[in-house]
Amino acid sequence: MSKILAIAFNTFKEAVRNRVLYVLLFFALLVLLGAWVVSSLAIFGADKIVRDFGVASINIISVLIAVFVGVGLVYNDLDKKTIYTIVSKPISRWQFLVGKFLGLLLTIVVNILFMTFFFIAVLYFRDYTSESTMTETLMTAADGSYRNPSAMESLLYYVGSLFKALLNSVANIITLGFHSSEVTAGVMRASLLTMLEMAVITAFAILFSSFSSPTLSAFMTVIVFLVGRANEDLYFFADLIQRKAGGVENLQGGQIMTYWFSLFASHVAPNLAVFDQRQAISQFQSVEITAYSVVYAFAYAGAVLAVATIVFNRRNFK
Repeated sequence: MSKILAIAFNTFKEAVRNRVLYVLLFFALLVLLGAWVVSSLAIFGADKIVRDFGVASINIISVLIAVFVGVGLVYNDLDKKTIYTIVSKPISRWQFLVGKFLGLLLTIVVNILFMTFFFIAVLYFRDYTSESTMTETLMTAADGSYRNPSAMESLLYYVGSLFKALLNSVANIITLGFHSSEVTAGVMRASLLTMLEMAVITAFAILFSSFSSPTLSAFMTVIVFLVGRANEDLYFFADLIQRKAGGVENLQGGQIMTYWFSLFASHVAPNLAVFDQRQAISQFQSVEITAYSVVYAFAYAGAVLAVATIVFNRRNFK
């Protein structure tokens, strides 16, 4: 176990030094701030837009990190010949892959936590500085009459709101979403589900990186993500094709290939809809993390890593 952890922490440090990671993280922060700006232009449903946009952004940026950072982890060791030093030591190849997987997953989890912290702080600050809240707390005198606050009072209010938003965001992260208000309900748990989803995507990134080039690995990882998100749609599409034809036995021509491909893809690709709670978030509904989603994520990731180990064991580094 110590060998796996050593590889994992070394992978984490290597990923942190990757410039692509900082570019993606900076882009994520801009997108989250952009959601706030876009919501101010909306006539109706501004809160829904911000929440939906923010959760979707965290998910997409996490996938990009898994793709652009993960696909080169194993390939870089092969390209730089450092793999010879590693395999010459008493370290099994499966330990090497699992260590790489845990290191990349740790990198993604840390970044998800950072983005979630920033996003929740934005939600709190937006709520504290809304017109209704400011009217009630800053522009209403003790006797209920309207008052015009000074510039200094307004500045102190904004600074205090920012400080309070940051503190509440930290509390939300530490308590895994139990310390939340109506405006942030479900956001942290949605991020936890994103972490589970990224465990599956990271496993595929490691699998493809173990036998192909970074470009091809990135392409295949993105395809897995897209097919996984459309998994249920593919199954219903296959069922629709055979029902329109009056049964599988009545399929003809291209329908046969389309049906079997859709059915095969829906059963082999991961069902990432299990982790998608964007609709619940946008509708201010509760987000539940079920035992099924946790077991499904780690079981599927474990199966993919097992395949990666078999493939990696058959590689000849000479």
